[in-house]
Parts: sequence; C-alpha cells; structure tokens
Amino acid sequence: MSNVDINLIEALIFAAPEPIEVERLIEIIGNVECDDIISSIDELNRQYEDTDRSFSIIRGGGGYRFATKPQFSKWVKKLVIGSGRIRLSRAALETVSLIAYRQPISRSAIETVRGVDAGGVLKMLLERNLIRVKGYGSGPGRPLLYVTTPNFLCHFGIDSLDDLPEPEEMANLNQSEIFNTNETNRLV
Repeated sequence: MSNVDINLIEALIFAAPEPIEVERLIEIIGNVECDDIISSIDELNRQYEDTDRSFSIIRGGGGYRFATKPQFSKWVKKLVIGSGRIRLSRAALETVSLIAYRQPISRSAIETVRGVDAGGVLKMLLERNLIRVKGYGSGPGRPLLYVTTPNFLCHFGIDSLDDLPEPEEMANLNQSEIFNTNETNRLV
C-alpha cells in the first residue's frame, strides 16, 4: 500500500473542476511518487467496487475524474438535460473530427475537405470550448489555426489525441457508430 492518504487523493479529485493530472496531484501533495498516486486511485476504485458504489474514478481528458457507472446513464441524462450538455450535429462532428486529426488546421482547409462553409460550425465549437484558436498560419491573409481543447477530450471520454481511432478503424464503423455521441460517463 502507498504512503499517501487515499482520502486526500479522493478529496482532490472530487474538488477538481476538471480532470486532474497525476503531476498536479504530486505538486499539491508534495513528496509522493507517481506510482503511489496511481496505487491510491486503484485502491479507491476497489473500495467503490466492493461497496457497490454508483461511481468510480476514471482517466480521461488528460487526468483523473469521478464518473457515474454506465448503468445509471439513463437517469443521469434526465438530470443533465438542459444543463449545458453539448449535443453535436453531424456538421459539428465532422468539423471537430477534422480539427482533431489535422490540427492545427485553417478554416479554408476545413471547407476544402467538407465542401461547405464552416464559419457557423466553427463559431459554435469555439463557444462550447471544444476548439480554440492556436495562432495564425503563414499563408495569404494569415488564417486562424484551430486546435482541440481539453474540454474536447472530456466530451469524448478520451485521455489524449493518441486515443483517437485510426482512420482505417473509422472506415470500418457504420454511420450510427460514428455519430453516436451518447456519453455514459458524466462528472458527478
């Protein structure tokens, strides 16, 4: 067992407004090893499982966070409807996917691939903090370059862009699987 107070780890993850990285936990606690933090999180999850809790600590969005178990998603969805849960249209999903795979990318490059104006979709994705402007391109007019945000990672339940499926994997999925934005893990 690690020399870290697991209640402290639990409190910090619970209080963090967004997924918290192990490095940040080490910075806050001090004099603790990465393995001790991860062992503590594993022990907390064992305790939650042994006591049949409705939640666990998961890794996603670049750090650790609490999430309800998938079997409670039906009721959690009812709770959060209208509370800002982001629902994305097909156009928004296509655009954010392009940005995720080709970032940094300009609006004109997105429009070239999609074949339609992307201004409205980009504005909506910026407002919902799924993408951000990283800087300016070197081409004519110095176009804005877009990248994804940590909120994008949380929304799709992935830890890093390396967790995105390979394009070959995407080709093998049917349309309903690709555009299913049903999130079962919600922050508690």
